[in-house]
Amino acid sequence: MANISADSETLKQALLKLATGYEYEERIAEVDREGRTLKVKVIKKHMPPDLKAIEKIQHLIRSGKW
Repeated sequence: MANISADSETLKQALLKLATGYEYEERIAEVDREGRTLKVKVIKKHMPPDLKAIEKIQHLIRSGKW
């Protein structure tokens, strides 16, 4: 597993993003037989809130660590 280092504020923001849900873009490229890109389709998607992230934040708040 890769060594990941992040400060606590970065981790809090990532957990909050998971708990509240977020929008993101997915790009799909159409290519020809030679591998040249013909067009790129951009699809906007929504990631719904994650229940486990919400529960973790509630636990951290109750324990005074948030």
